Amino acid sequence: LSRDLPRKLVTVLIQLRTGHAPLQAHLYKIKKVDTHTCPCCKRHPETVFHYLIQCRTHCTHQDQLRQQIGQRNMNLAALLMEKSLLKHLFQYIDETKQFHYILGDLPHLADKD
Repeated sequence: LSRDLPRKLVTVLIQLRTGHAPLQAHLYKIKKVDTHTCPCCKRHPETVFHYLIQCRTHCTHQDQLRQQIGQRNMNLAALLMEKSLLKHLFQYIDETKQFHYILGDLPHLADKD
């Protein structure tokens, strides 16, 4: 699945799949931050699920993602495992700028339809 991806995207994908992404819940677990609460909405722990699907701060981007991939694919298993959805997942991550301070801009994947 990750063989054809640029290294930066593979890194992000592995971090998301393992729950070791630089999000507050993980950073709190490894004692890098004082709270696990999402810095955007300040309501819930910032987990991978929260960031990709639940956080209302990102609702505009989530709505765009939902339109691109369909409601039935708006779940972690599909987003993180379906090769056909990765382009849209990485676009969402790039547009929300969530990991920008670490990774900078993410490379864009070409359509392979």
